[in-house]
This record gives sequence, C-alpha cells and structure tokens, in this order.
Amino acid sequence: MLDPELKLKLLILGVRSPRGPLRKGGGGPNGGVGFRVEKSVVSAPVRQSYARNSPFKIIQDGEKYVLYEFEHRIGYVEYPEPGYYGTNIGGVPAERYVALDGYDTLVSAVSRKCIHWELGKKCSFCNIQKGLKESIDMKDPELLAQAVKIAHEKDRKRHLTLTTGTVNTTDRGAELLAAAVKAIKKEVDIPVHVQIEPVNRHWIERLYESGADTIGIHVEVFDDEIRPKVIPGKLSLDDYLDAWKTAIGVFGEWNVSSWLLTGLGERPDSITRGLETMLSMAVYPFIAPYRPPPGEERGPPDLNYHTNLLEKIEETLGDLQIHPPEFKSGCPRCGGCSFIPELF
Repeated sequence: MLDPELKLKLLILGVRSPRGPLRKGGGGPNGGVGFRVEKSVVSAPVRQSYARNSPFKIIQDGEKYVLYEFEHRIGYVEYPEPGYYGTNIGGVPAERYVALDGYDTLVSAVSRKCIHWELGKKCSFCNIQKGLKESIDMKDPELLAQAVKIAHEKDRKRHLTLTTGTVNTTDRGAELLAAAVKAIKKEVDIPVHVQIEPVNRHWIERLYESGADTIGIHVEVFDDEIRPKVIPGKLSLDDYLDAWKTAIGVFGEWNVSSWLLTGLGERPDSITRGLETMLSMAVYPFIAPYRPPPGEERGPPDLNYHTNLLEKIEETLGDLQIHPPEFKSGCPRCGGCSFIPELF
C-alpha cells in the first residue's frame, strides 16, 4: 500500500488527472477522482482550483496510466470503469440513482433533502442539497434497486453505501434507508452500508433487519468547542457515544464506523481522543481531511498541521496495538478519502 504520508499529501493537495469524478455531487467530499495505485484506493481532489498546482499528476503511457509526484514515478494507476453509466432506469441514467466512487464503491443518497439546511443549521462542510435540479432528490426504492443490480452485475466485487439527508427529527431518515435496503437486498446480494445520525434502538434494529451489513454514525467533530460552529444542527457528543454502543449491540463489534474530519479548527488532541474512544468501543475510525468543495476559492487544508497530526495518530495506534478486521462495506472498506487504511 501507499506510504501513509504520501496518501495524506494526495488527499490534501489533490492530483492533476486526465479523468474527472464519476460522482458529481451528493453527500460526502466532492470533486475527487477515484483510482487505485500500489494496492491503495485514493479519492483525491481534482476539480478544486488548488489541484491545478498539485505536485501529483497522472500521465497516460500507452494504454496505461502512471502517477508521479513531480518527476518521481509512484506507480501504475487503475481508474474504475463503471460499465453501467448511461443505462436507462425509468427514463433516467442509472448513475443518477447510484454512482461509482473511489474504485469499487457504489454510493447513493436516498434523500438529498436535509432539515438542517431548511432550518439554517447546515453542517459547514456539507453539499448534499447543492445541484438538486440535476439530481433525484428522493429515490424510489424499486428503481434504486434496479440501478444497483445493474451496477453490481458489471463488477461483483462492488459494495454499496447508502446515505441520506436528515429528513426529520424522529427517525432522521432511517425509514427511507430501511425501505431502500430491503428493496435492494431482494434484487441483489451485495454488502450494504447505511449512514445516519444517532437514532434510538428501534430504528437501528429496523436498519439491521432490513438487511444492512454495516452502519456509519458519523460524529465528524470530537472537539466540543467547535461542534456548535461546524455542525450546529447535530446532536451532542454523548448522543453519538450512546448510539455507537447501541449499534454495536445490534450490528456487532467492528461493524459500526464513524467519520472524524480534520482541518476544521479542532484541537489536535481531540482527534487522538476520538480515535482512542472509537477503538476502545470497537467502532471503526474513519479519519479524513476536510476537502473544500469545487467552486469555492479556498485553499487546501494545512499540510504541516496534518503531517504532525499523522505522527500523533501513528503514535496512538502504536500504543494501542489494535488492528480492526476488514470492514464489510462502506467507507472503511473503500478507504479512498482517508489515510487510516494505510495505518492499519
């Protein structure tokens, strides 16, 4: 796999690439191109303005592609080939129902609407409601299942991540996710990961019973000082800890994950505390640098800060000596947006 520091630099500085993103919008980091190199999956900024000055470039060499840092050759690049893009699903291209991200991860937002946006409390890093006119803001479970089946038939190594905007304050979108998972599992045998805010045990059990294999409950920020600014509509840190505990009781150890974003103004010790807490609970930590969205004239996160943070994370992992098993589906299995897989 790639050296963790090299992967970190790719995630922050981006890459100059002859190919662009296959996923055009939705939840999660946008504007990245996915590829595999040296057995690592990378999703690196490519549409952000600062990526034009990246020291990393992918150059076509005959029928192959090669990744360079300046003039240093790193290795051959494999781009994902969807195979199903353009297929008609109910009069709509299949990729508008489910996109290919990273290298072999199918992704879909069941709903692109979010109550936090409507209440003026959107998360500072979120773009889920941008570009709604070009998207399907509420996916029909049966049509989504058809799209997933076609995409999976092209490559049976693929797995699926389903997310949603927070549609209400009761089930927070769990009912929509459960209906989608049930429809998909009826049509195709594919590992499914669902992502949702903290909900009570009833809804976590409902998601599990629908056929979801893993669940992500994303704390995103572990520093209580900046949570009100970065995620003003989200629940408290204690609510996330309680939800993780409940989800582990339902899905099992190491089948629960959480994103932890860096570069948002957090104190560095909050990252290592978050890492220690997750690992102590058997929650898979998915630590990823914040990626400014395309079109916003912002530079990349601070590289020196992240290099120092990486050293602290490596020290913490060395002290803990915990090595989680391979995650079945979702972001931790993909690993494209994080340097954590290279550390485990």
